Amino acid sequence: MGLAVLAQGKLYLLFEFMEVHDENASEYLDVEEFWSGIHQQRVADKSILGWDLWALTPAGSKQGSNYLTVTQFSSLQKMLEASGGLDIMGYAQKANPQMSEKDLNAMMDKTVHSRDIANQVFIEEVDQTDDNFKMHLGMVVTLDVMKQLDDGYEKAESEIFKPIHQQFVNSGKSGHWGLMRTILPAGSEAYGTHIAYSFFNDYEQLAKYMEMPMGDWDNKTQIAVQQGLKTRDWKEKIIGHLVKMVR
Repeated sequence: MGLAVLAQGKLYLLFEFMEVHDENASEYLDVEEFWSGIHQQRVADKSILGWDLWALTPAGSKQGSNYLTVTQFSSLQKMLEASGGLDIMGYAQKANPQMSEKDLNAMMDKTVHSRDIANQVFIEEVDQTDDNFKMHLGMVVTLDVMKQLDDGYEKAESEIFKPIHQQFVNSGKSGHWGLMRTILPAGSEAYGTHIAYSFFNDYEQLAKYMEMPMGDWDNKTQIAVQQGLKTRDWKEKIIGHLVKMVR
């Protein structure tokens, strides 16, 4: 998730949903600590803008992915190039000059065994609230996965729902809101087409937001909201808290 539209254009993001079994949880976090050094090198050479690791809720072993990594790119080309090939060992050697090739290969094997990449999703930023929220470790995000039902969906989010979320941000009920569009997977069988997300400072702020009564709007706004809801199918809500961040 990004916080500001780049001066030169949109923000592009690679979401990778991870399934980590309970017995591999500690090993997986060691692996991501190792990979955070690789991502730091990628930030240094400007191939990526940043990388985040989110722990997802609920996280039961039968509930699918329990971690999410998000890699930020300044262009679609850079995102596609990274997916097509990456000099992982080159970056790993730069990040860990003290490690032997044997030890680096062992970490790569550990990476494979510690988790399964359940889904990869290519995403572009569409819209967001006007605010100065700063991402920080321990913060919380809600991800609302949407399936667009007609061409008016994005307009409804920007013209109807964004002003409502802007009010929440302005009053301190949330920190930031944004809308993202899925590039890939695409097609009629794709699970979702968009993700609407909100940032919160911590679980306390999120809990107050979730307990807050919704729909206390004037008649005109209520009618607009009802029409807007018809433009998409709300597939699911995912909650995550930020565990690691590279910038």
